[in-house]
Amino acid sequence: MTDWPSPAPTGELLDELLGLAIELAEAAANRHLAGGVGDIATKSSHSDPVTAVDRDSENLIVDALATRRPDDGLLGEEGSERGGTTGLRWVIDPLDGTVNYVYGFPSHAVSIAVEHEGAPVVAVVHDTALGDVYSARRGGGAQRNGEPIGVSAADVLATTLLGTGFGYDADQRRRQGAVLAQLLPQVRDVRRAGSCAVDLAWTAMGRLDAFYETGPNRWDVSAGLLLVREAGGVATFDDDAHRIIAAPPRLWNALTDAVEAAEQAVRDG
Repeated sequence: MTDWPSPAPTGELLDELLGLAIELAEAAANRHLAGGVGDIATKSSHSDPVTAVDRDSENLIVDALATRRPDDGLLGEEGSERGGTTGLRWVIDPLDGTVNYVYGFPSHAVSIAVEHEGAPVVAVVHDTALGDVYSARRGGGAQRNGEPIGVSAADVLATTLLGTGFGYDADQRRRQGAVLAQLLPQVRDVRRAGSCAVDLAWTAMGRLDAFYETGPNRWDVSAGLLLVREAGGVATFDDDAHRIIAAPPRLWNALTDAVEAAEQAVRDG
């Protein structure tokens, strides 16, 4: 028996999914605002924390989807995962920027995407530090608090405000820092706020000209990928290299070439 690809969701279904994603992100955002981190455990390293807010936020999203979209697949940062039969998968980061949240540093969010056959078609990033809601659905543009947004007009690397991020493993950070040292002289300046989802939303609205990072997982980037694309930018994620590059169309090739050259220079020592 042949497994045929599931049909692409229609505009009506995309609108329905987007409405649900906004609703669930708001519920998780309310959990963020309630505070109460509880015991702080660690995941990949001693500097990679997980709190009760992470777990509670994911659980309330997962529980709601079990009732309202039981046949969809699901992938959550805190371990929730199930297959599905619809060709749709919900990709959830219940608290992107946990370290920021614990310290009260204002860059953290709920990130929810719906993917169809591996590509994001619905996205919500609810910035729970600043109270902004970024949303997009395929073919419908990107919005911040219901108003259309677009990427910057940047087309020259030398005047680019570039966002990036670092992982939690010490050796990984050392390599990322070496790559950044290669890139820093080529751009206007660099910003590192600590939430990949928020950084991508800021790229979609032009607060950052571009963003790159090597190390994120699918739940960190899926919603942001669609936000940037629907805001008129180019955004790609290499699942094998865990590398995302997002930029306005006339800047993307130059940034990609610069990142790849910097990574090669670090590898060559």
